[in-house]
Amino acid sequence: MINRQNFLFFSVFGLFSLIGISCSSVRIPTVPDYRLERQVADEIGPILRVTEDRDNAGLYRIQLSDFPRKDILGMSVGSRHIYVSYALAERAFKDGRENRYRWLLRQILAHEVAHEISGHAKSGQAAAFNSRPQGRGVSGADIGLPSNVRFEHYSMEKELEADLRGMDYWSRLHWDCRIWVDILEGFRKANYAGDIFHPTDERLKQALGVCPQAHAKAEAPAARPSTGPMSPGDRAAGISK
Repeated sequence: MINRQNFLFFSVFGLFSLIGISCSSVRIPTVPDYRLERQVADEIGPILRVTEDRDNAGLYRIQLSDFPRKDILGMSVGSRHIYVSYALAERAFKDGRENRYRWLLRQILAHEVAHEISGHAKSGQAAAFNSRPQGRGVSGADIGLPSNVRFEHYSMEKELEADLRGMDYWSRLHWDCRIWVDILEGFRKANYAGDIFHPTDERLKQALGVCPQAHAKAEAPAARPSTGPMSPGDRAAGISK
């Protein structure tokens, strides 16, 4: 079980995606928890209903994985198949109350659905990961696969495209885009610049460009769901994009 401090730490590292180039013939270990799977499916349902893939919503498969590397929170592997971190799902639905993790989960799901619909992961031959790309790259062992499985990043253009599409889905759902902006601003405040594929400043600039509410001076706290503080101290724990 991840304690609160350790889990919050990875939230500073954003929603990052990687492409797996040799994992189509192996199976990522999953956690059989129907209740949590159903809850995550209930969260992705509204997102899918506002996309151009709405007629295929029933073909999406959501599974939970207790990734050995705890900063990997989600991934899409093509063919409408998405994995979500079991630890994140637990946090998102803890005590049945809406919390910052629920909004982070929604952001991840919107971003991953965008990758799927954009065709960034083709024919089940690729895997798109939400993880921290700094330091060593993602290995098969990080997700419970043979250590010789190797991965490479999506391009920055594809990451920005997935962000933009994901924010469009949020807009169609009338979800407050300031929450998405707040998450990215939290990365910047924590001095996390991202990398060449996931530049925080570029992602934030794009998000601000399509979120006029973020520039509004007047606040309406009651109408704005809070993701909670995203400072380095508060998140010395763990979530990624």
